[in-house]
Amino acid sequence: MSGLFQKLLDIYRYALAQGDPRTADWFLMDSFVPTAIIMGSYVAFIVVGLQVMKNRAPLQLRTVLVLYNFILVMMSLYLCNQIFHSAIESKYNIVCQGVEKSSHPRVIKMANLMWWFYISKIFELLDTVFLILRKKNSQVTFLHCYHHFTMVCNTWLSVKYAPGGQNFFIALLNSFVHVIMYSYYGLAALGPHMQKHLWWKRHLTHLQLIQFFAMSSHILSGVINNCGYPIWFGTIQFLYVVSLIILFTNFYMKSYLQDYKKSVIQANGKKSEYHLNDKTD
Repeated sequence: MSGLFQKLLDIYRYALAQGDPRTADWFLMDSFVPTAIIMGSYVAFIVVGLQVMKNRAPLQLRTVLVLYNFILVMMSLYLCNQIFHSAIESKYNIVCQGVEKSSHPRVIKMANLMWWFYISKIFELLDTVFLILRKKNSQVTFLHCYHHFTMVCNTWLSVKYAPGGQNFFIALLNSFVHVIMYSYYGLAALGPHMQKHLWWKRHLTHLQLIQFFAMSSHILSGVINNCGYPIWFGTIQFLYVVSLIILFTNFYMKSYLQDYKKSVIQANGKKSEYHLNDKTD
């Protein structure tokens, strides 16, 4: 047993050694252990939190939620703007862009933005915390938890092994979508009187699906063209985004299309009842 543990430890150390030396000493990047602890705590909070809140009244967190969503809108807007301009400054190839290995300030700036993108995913774990504290348990789905959990792991790997290059498009597009998404959540947190202005809720899912299809196409382009972006990591990212497409499509089918079918059936039922009554009269 100790021999197996030692072998796994050697593999782990070897994997760490293959990381980008420029980000090795950055906060949370010298080892995966801190991130693993964060994610373990996240899972533990979900399990324990749901049980603790089971017989408690939901917390009212309106002010906290408005502030939290405002911070995420600003953070996402900043990342979207900075990544976009950094990519232009570096003359990135939109079809396939390898990871630049120099320590030029321009290159380090993009790597630093990828790190901040990773930090933002850790911060977004509070989405789940607030849902549980407010007893919105129906929203603490497998899709929700899987998406938040894996995004932290995926972005850590990005900073560790590919801080820039083809990876920029994922961070850019996701930050743009999150500006809109957290704007919606922030407005919704203001109270029920805002609901009439939030008719575009279902279009958020449309936007997320478009995002994932665009990401998967872009990542696949990097894998196929082999322009210096790690093929092994690009393949992992592609498969990961495909899993999100499957899960979000399933969510959309269940949440919106089934409701639409029910409304159509109910409407047809009322029409049939009307015609029946009309003939009886």
